[in-house]
Amino acid sequence: MQTWLVHMREPVRLLRDLGLPGFLGFQLMVGGNALAALVHPLFMAGLIYALASGGEVLNGDRAALSVPGALYGAAAIIGYLSSAFLGWLGLKRRGLVSAAWVLLLTPVHWLMLSYAAWRALLQLFFAPYAWEKTAHGLAKTSHRATRITRALLHLEREIDGLKKRGELSAMGDSTARSGQMRRTRSE
Repeated sequence: MQTWLVHMREPVRLLRDLGLPGFLGFQLMVGGNALAALVHPLFMAGLIYALASGGEVLNGDRAALSVPGALYGAAAIIGYLSSAFLGWLGLKRRGLVSAAWVLLLTPVHWLMLSYAAWRALLQLFFAPYAWEKTAHGLAKTSHRATRITRALLHLEREIDGLKKRGELSAMGDSTARSGQMRRTRSE
């Protein structure tokens, strides 16, 4: 939300800098994601209300209630399926399709996302300098994490081997040596 607000201080300049396709993409990706999370509980409440009150399709006075209910339902289904598909695609690319069962929790994810968005909106007004930063990192199942761990272990073994052969001094010694080398060069 803050990113969107900062960039939209001068919308004409942003449009000129990004061009129309980039500007529209920015609105969808940055503004649209925040807006979708904010309206999700409203859509769900509308859907639940429409279903609880009968939800008869186009039946006299109920038409005013059933059309929005159908739209809310369609938006929820399309949104959940789109979100789940993107999650599945990410799992497939990482070779983790066996964990795809977690995508059944997409509606719960969206409710938590909405809670976070509403909390962020309230903080934007009442505590604008607060920043509840999310810790990010690599999952234990990440192939990248495995490669990085292996590379670090290999590097550690190589360094130990160089130290044992006397080709590399300990870290404290290397600092002293680099200072000594600088003095020798300057003399």
